[in-house]
Amino acid sequence: MSLIFTVQAQQVERPKQTVAIEVPTPGKTSLDAVKLLNPPKHLTGIQLIDNRFRIDEHTDEIVLVLFRKAGSPPVILIRPDGSKLYAPTITPEQGEWYDDNNYDMVRLKDPMVGPWQAVGRIEAGSRIMVVSDIQLEAEPLPDLLFVGETLKLQAYLKNGGQPIEYGDFSSVVGLEVTFTSTNNIDYDNFGADAVKVARFYDDGQGFDEKRKDGIFTGEFKLTIQPGEWLPSLFIDLGLFNRELLLDPIIINPIPLSMTVDKALTADQQHIFNIESASDKIDFSSFVFSGEVFYPNGEAEKFALTESSEAKKSFPLFNYADGIYRVKVSAFGKNINGRDLMLDVPEFTFNIAPAPVEIDESALVPKEEMEALPEAPVKPPEPEGYSATTVIMIAVFGNLFVLLTAFAIYWFVFKRDKKLSFKKINWKFWQRNKKAVKEMELPEENGVDKISTEADDIIDLTLPDET
Repeated sequence: MSLIFTVQAQQVERPKQTVAIEVPTPGKTSLDAVKLLNPPKHLTGIQLIDNRFRIDEHTDEIVLVLFRKAGSPPVILIRPDGSKLYAPTITPEQGEWYDDNNYDMVRLKDPMVGPWQAVGRIEAGSRIMVVSDIQLEAEPLPDLLFVGETLKLQAYLKNGGQPIEYGDFSSVVGLEVTFTSTNNIDYDNFGADAVKVARFYDDGQGFDEKRKDGIFTGEFKLTIQPGEWLPSLFIDLGLFNRELLLDPIIINPIPLSMTVDKALTADQQHIFNIESASDKIDFSSFVFSGEVFYPNGEAEKFALTESSEAKKSFPLFNYADGIYRVKVSAFGKNINGRDLMLDVPEFTFNIAPAPVEIDESALVPKEEMEALPEAPVKPPEPEGYSATTVIMIAVFGNLFVLLTAFAIYWFVFKRDKKLSFKKINWKFWQRNKKAVKEMELPEENGVDKISTEADDIIDLTLPDET
């Protein structure tokens, strides 16, 4: 398949730059994605009758695009002999199959001649699109570009030299534009990373005028560093994708300069100024719209119309000290007469607080200050202890007290006694049977025994009186 991009890098009178993509096929040096033998020029689609179509003997290879309900499974192709082709099981000898959310792109190699049938939730009134020679013609990039500029470019798809009339085919093509630094040390973008600056859409959103009309619209936002860049186009068609490198371009710095004249007194206003910083624009054709954000939280919108003055100004309220922020969008023409839309970076400035006025009459004269006695200098207070230090002191202090008390007890009360573990009666819970027996009440014979022991009894009887 040949994708032909017509890109003009410089002025209109210069010849167009054409880039062709050849999709290689195994076993051959190069082969178009679709090769039809003497096909009629109007043949870009096959009418579906009850989801059936016919392939004749002149076709060696064909690429079909079948549109179906969004989210439905891939279709099933039934060959003339009744055998089936499925998306997951197709072999390289049979071809290739790419399925997306709402379409299938199938490349058939040496397809069987005869009637084929597609089984699936195919859109009503749909036709099978035969991809023969896809061409994408895009508007050239302007030769004079500025940082902050927003561009609108359009691209057109053709199949076999004829405009593609199938709106659903816009979902098959993906086109992105990326700028890569040339790493030229003479420019500010030396060593900068690659930046994706645009993607072409046919969805009726943004700058695109009509949805699925075959006209792709790309919106370029050049919020990048000035310098020399290398544009590249990345094309994705499901079964194959390619990247095309174009000629280097120069992105110029923002052609505008913004300043502010700060108020000198509280009753004056600040003056915001915009001037031309480049001879490559027509400053008298420029109009500006913007918004001011004040330090007290208020916001004010403003607009500056066309004028022949070299400087365009807008007064700002002097509300308070702090940071003022100004956001500006510019619309005008460059020296070639091309319309420009510039998104200017935010401009900020700071107003410092007013100095405090001091009543000099209330100040003490220097002579009197020198005569005053000097105040005594207090010795520096010792630094306090940390919480960890206090805890450690408490712990070690209590431990010292306990050890001291134990030592006193030991040397005072236990110094004459030797500590012997063998002398300790560990069975102190057992009773002494002998002691218990002696504590029992004496029996009668015991009493008699005690009473007869004269040696142990003192006679305290008084003598009789005569």
